[in-house]
Amino acid sequence: MITSLNFYFENHWLMLLAAFLTSVVSGTIGVAGGILLLTFMAPHFPATVLIPLHGMVQLASNLARVTLNFNVIDRKIVRLFILGSLFGAAVGSRVVVRLPEGEYKLLLGIFILVMTWIPEFKKSPKVRGKFIYLGAATTFLSLVIGAVGPLIAPFFIREGLAKERLVVTKAACQATVHALKVSVFIYLGFELGTYFSLFVGMVLAVAIGNYLGKHLLGKIPEKLFIRVFKVVISVLAVQMVYRALIT
Repeated sequence: MITSLNFYFENHWLMLLAAFLTSVVSGTIGVAGGILLLTFMAPHFPATVLIPLHGMVQLASNLARVTLNFNVIDRKIVRLFILGSLFGAAVGSRVVVRLPEGEYKLLLGIFILVMTWIPEFKKSPKVRGKFIYLGAATTFLSLVIGAVGPLIAPFFIREGLAKERLVVTKAACQATVHALKVSVFIYLGFELGTYFSLFVGMVLAVAIGNYLGKHLLGKIPEKLFIRVFKVVISVLAVQMVYRALIT
């Protein structure tokens, strides 16, 4: 308890700063903020607190982006994603998943790189209802790994959405994942308790960060945005592969 209180008083501002900066990143390029924040928080919290607390902050962050650009959401994608997410959460709440971390991150990193950089063919076959499957899989996985932004990002890139539409549609889908993930953890007994004021502060920080990110987004050229988006995803994926190979 003393350790928790010391952390709260001495490092509270660091968590608020991290929440603000990572939400600026997410609000600007639509990816990476959640992973960066999770990485920063990980050394300071046990997994049983880390995943739901991070999920609640990211829920607020994604809802902020949705609120700021609600009129350009691709509602069809979001509806399909929500349908799949409900199934993924229902299954995840009843199954204890233990995956070999090294092997999982290696495969995930390779998958992200392939999906990001594989050439897009105009006549390539489309999987009907793919966002249903994506919603189910990512919601299930989020109960284990916490952040799934880089996993779902390639699917949105390949839809050919304009940058504002891409960011807000992806944010709405991620908000669904985080909301269901937090609900599952609360159902399983998670209590915010001691961390409530920290959570409120981080929510305010991500709201401000997303507001700033929105204005930066509008000033980025379309082609540059896609390049930056792909580079950020690739850097995260390469880091994931590298860490998996050296452990």
